[in-house]
Amino acid sequence: MGRKAAKKKPAEVRAEEQVPKIWLKAELEFPSTFSYRQPDASAQFAIGSPIPSPAAIKLALVDTAIRWSGSVEKGKEVFEWLKNCQAHPVPPEQVVRFRVFLKRLKPEDVVACPNHPDFTVSAKVKKEKRLSCPFCGVVPSVKARRLTESTGIRDYFLLDGALTIFLQVPQDKVEETRGLFRRVRRLGTSDSLCWCCDVCEVSENDLPKNLLPRKLDSLDDSLMRQTPAQGFIVVRLSDLTAKSEFDGFNPFGGAARKAHLDKASYLLPLRMERYGETWAVLKRSEFPCE
Repeated sequence: MGRKAAKKKPAEVRAEEQVPKIWLKAELEFPSTFSYRQPDASAQFAIGSPIPSPAAIKLALVDTAIRWSGSVEKGKEVFEWLKNCQAHPVPPEQVVRFRVFLKRLKPEDVVACPNHPDFTVSAKVKKEKRLSCPFCGVVPSVKARRLTESTGIRDYFLLDGALTIFLQVPQDKVEETRGLFRRVRRLGTSDSLCWCCDVCEVSENDLPKNLLPRKLDSLDDSLMRQTPAQGFIVVRLSDLTAKSEFDGFNPFGGAARKAHLDKASYLLPLRMERYGETWAVLKRSEFPCE
């Protein structure tokens, strides 16, 4: 795990670029709710997106590879060829968003009394200012972690139909990707359970161009003038880049600084049809032709 990946030679990079790419269309069903926190949103006030980001889709496949193979190295291998692939999620025709106020548990670093482990104080308190244990008078010094109760707000979504994902992969990875999609069991937060009901090959001409999320900074001026007036939803999403490293996401020991995510604002093919204080009904609508 600690070894650095060997840097690819220019010839190897060119060979990868010449490998034919195939578009796959996967349809995912969520039996309950879907939740995905927008990048950089506070964990306490988790503003959500009605679709997962391209990065979340790819990392879900990497996570699936690790879980089904039992090998972190297998996940790293999938990550390397998947990170540069194009991924486009398309929402179903209708999505309902509701905002909930909930209790949550968050980990906190503490120090405990060596004689009475149940007595703890926050690790942020300097040693000379820590309260002594009321049972034995010893100053807490043993590092530990505990779960503390907190409250938060989170967006949840009910999808009226399947979430469609278009993913472009190298031709020699098509069957492997099919297998990973069929084994996916969650996408988004840990409680966003799902399964793949269908995955098939499609041509680039079959892609619904007017339903694919679009980066705001890539839209021309004429389209930018039209879309805000029509009420399309804007969210923040992230994607992996060529600089992204597996250790930036490895839950078994990594460093977030190696993630190198591309975070951007996207226009979604969804418009708010009706809404209340804590809920909204979103309808899918095609973008104007460019």
